[in-house]
Amino acid sequence: MEQNNGKPLENVEEQTKVGEEVEKQTEVGNDKGKKKLTGKAKVLKELREWTIALVSAVLIVVVIQSFLFRIIRVDGQSMADTLANGERLFVTVTDVKFGDVARDTVVICNYPGRMHNWFGLFKTKEYFVKRVVAVPGDTIYCENGATHVVFERDGETVDEVLDERFSEFYTYGSPFDYEAYVLGDDEYFVVGDNRYNSHDSRDWNGPGVEGGSGNDGDTANNVGPISKSMIVGHVRQVIWPLNSIRPVE
Repeated sequence: MEQNNGKPLENVEEQTKVGEEVEKQTEVGNDKGKKKLTGKAKVLKELREWTIALVSAVLIVVVIQSFLFRIIRVDGQSMADTLANGERLFVTVTDVKFGDVARDTVVICNYPGRMHNWFGLFKTKEYFVKRVVAVPGDTIYCENGATHVVFERDGETVDEVLDERFSEFYTYGSPFDYEAYVLGDDEYFVVGDNRYNSHDSRDWNGPGVEGGSGNDGDTANNVGPISKSMIVGHVRQVIWPLNSIRPVE
């Protein structure tokens, strides 16, 4: 048998084959490692994309609700018969945020100190649907339990009684009566259309009374005039249920 540098050719061929097998196994191992790394990178990439999409969606919703419009559900009967419990409302935000709020406008608003507690974990503002009955410059007073709004219309002074029936129970005055108060530059008076079943600005002991009990005797429910920053939007339309679609006036 022929020799190659003193070694049999068969041994050289065997060593060459062994070397080739080792290289193949090394390449296969490297490929598996690459596949594993590629799989992890893919998962991280998808996770990153989902996170970006979720954050973007939240930001879009926040921008829309803060500057364009909101969809609000009516909860309760305080605006009957204008609005019914469970109806969905289309509420514009831009006109309130950058414009004026007119008397007799139906709005979504929040009250001082009123928050919704979510399972004791965090709190958010609690929203109410009411009608603006008095704007800056109007006069408010309460006599014999009935709330009056005094304002100018077509050159004449109007004294509108919001809840005349209350005076039937307080013929000689009410503990909640207060003298005439002119609303300031950033004060609005909001009341539910269901005047005898609504918690609103009338729950107030009058100017200068801090933490007053309001008409319902609950110190936590004192409302009074609210600021424009507490008015979230202008209720424009009932959009649900379909058989109740109508403009809100």
